[in-house]
Amino acid sequence: MNRSLVIVLGALALGAVLFIGSFAASQRICRMCVAQPTGSLDWLQNEYHLNNEQMGRIQNLHQAYLTQCAAMCQTIDGKKQEVEAALNNSTNVNPVAAQKIEDLAACRAHCQSQMLQYFISVSQIMSPDQGHRYLAEMEKNTLGFSGK
Repeated sequence: MNRSLVIVLGALALGAVLFIGSFAASQRICRMCVAQPTGSLDWLQNEYHLNNEQMGRIQNLHQAYLTQCAAMCQTIDGKKQEVEAALNNSTNVNPVAAQKIEDLAACRAHCQSQMLQYFISVSQIMSPDQGHRYLAEMEKNTLGFSGK
């Protein structure tokens, strides 16, 4: 009986230590994220060892792309609403809905094409090795490629 009690108390103590450690780590990470402004590209400069001139050029590209991206998101949202309206609680895909779905798919494909062009432009500012690594990572994370 005493041995069981020691094991249970030890497991509870270990669990408490793990919980407190996890909580402290998550709080620290949250504070770091809050301290950095949204949209900060500091991670990019650190990860890909970019100098200030490269970062300035990338920040300019980024600002231009954000405007383009926001417009594309609005367009996609509009196309999604059109699909929803065309389906309108239907149990079948009617020809109008099918066309709206194709329009939405084309819009998403255009968005991905623009995103890929942005990634290529950013990668071309970097050193060749870092640019290839960046492009492979962005393709993997955003387009679902398996990596190169």
